[in-house]
Amino acid sequence: MNTTRKTLILAAMAASLSLLAACSKSDDASAPPPAAPAPSTAPTPAPMPPGSPAPQEEQSAPADQSMGDKIKESAGEASDKAAELGHAVSAKAGELAHEAGDAANSARESVKEGAAKADAAIQGAVGNSNGGSK
Repeated sequence: MNTTRKTLILAAMAASLSLLAACSKSDDASAPPPAAPAPSTAPTPAPMPPGSPAPQEEQSAPADQSMGDKIKESAGEASDKAAELGHAVSAKAGELAHEAGDAANSARESVKEGAAKADAAIQGAVGNSNGGSK
């Protein structure tokens, strides 16, 4: 029963991780912007000439997009690995259950043989003592 409980727990964890990964695909851009920027005491940098575009702005959009893609990909991989782990645990639990059943049958047969030997020894001892008194 303990292995069944563990298997169910792992399956529930895999399902919850999958659900979490599926629900986390929403954009974070919908968050409200801060009310007012905090006043800064640091000196402001000199403005760039209008002819040269800001390289940070060009890199930040693809970086954000690639970061989002990486996060989605990582979540998908984690979900796949969790599913594989769940299947592996389930297979191992079935294997252990089969081995435990075999061990229980072996123990039962050993007890049965021991009981038969003890019964025969008792019957032999009782039969010998009864035969001598008659």
